[in-house]
Amino acid sequence: MTFSLLTAANWPIVGQICWLLGKVMNFIYTILDSILPSDSGLVGLSIIIYTILVYTCMMPLTIKQQRTAKMSSVMNPELQAIQKKYKNKRDQASMLKQQEEMQQVYDKYGTSMTGGCLPLLIQMPFLFALYPVIYDIQTYVPAIKNAPDAVNRFITIPNLTVSPTVMIKNSGDYGLPAAVIIVTAILLPIISGLTQYLSIRLSQSISGQQLDKDNPMAGTMKTMNMTMPLFSIFMVFTLPTGIGLYWIISAVVRCVQQLMINKHLSKMSVDDLIEKNREKAAKKREKRGEKAERINAMAQTNTKSIRETAKRNVSSISEKEKEEKVAKAKENAKNAKAGSLASKANMVKKFNEND
Repeated sequence: MTFSLLTAANWPIVGQICWLLGKVMNFIYTILDSILPSDSGLVGLSIIIYTILVYTCMMPLTIKQQRTAKMSSVMNPELQAIQKKYKNKRDQASMLKQQEEMQQVYDKYGTSMTGGCLPLLIQMPFLFALYPVIYDIQTYVPAIKNAPDAVNRFITIPNLTVSPTVMIKNSGDYGLPAAVIIVTAILLPIISGLTQYLSIRLSQSISGQQLDKDNPMAGTMKTMNMTMPLFSIFMVFTLPTGIGLYWIISAVVRCVQQLMINKHLSKMSVDDLIEKNREKAAKKREKRGEKAERINAMAQTNTKSIRETAKRNVSSISEKEKEEKVAKAKENAKNAKAGSLASKANMVKKFNEND
């Protein structure tokens, strides 16, 4: 994980986003440094504001994704019924029929199989780019390198650049009671795990129902609900506390956003969502249809032109070749040797002409 955090800044697209987010972090820190004293936890405050700002910017994509999730909760019973219908059928005809019936369900609700993927794909580079900026914050905010140690303190966290395990190991070296350092080091991962779990539960509550136990996805989702918070606890123990602070704040921000989104979507009728999806799907199909018609018309025009040109070329070449062959045949006939097949043919020709 540490390796990926450091190398993510070198990935295509993600690296450019890291640079941009680094500028945002540096701007936030510079503003705070100009209005607050250095011992007020500037780095911690910068991380909090930075996290809130980035997740707020991504909120429209989150809303779109949650709309898709709500629609999926309505479609899932029908999709699962189709999957059960073809559960033990693996021949090509049955698989094609299953895919056709599932596509009919998606068309019925005006959505697609990949409807919820696009917002997530757009978010992913930003999510990957968040970590390197915090993990290596001194690179993106050069002023921190020469700042006093108090800048890296935040409440009872003595240093945001060290991990909780290091905090516990050196609990007597930070000028704070060792008990406070140890409790802080233990609470950070635990709070992170709890907030991650709460965020996951809230994001799933939009569906309003549990996955069918016979659905293979049900077991996977249940496992993810448990492993992700535990993974968060482990990683916060081993990574700098700045990452832990970010992880907690990001989960809290997601929880708040999810409550707002859930409240917003609860006021929207499923029928209204379906109708809007159908209208959007119809417009897309209409655009695709017009584009396809233009392409087909252009293709037919080009094909006709090519055929006519080829026909003219073939006719022209054929006439030219024909004349050359006739002239060559006459020349060969004149120069034919006595007794040869060509000379005999000439004799027959002259006989016919005289006759």
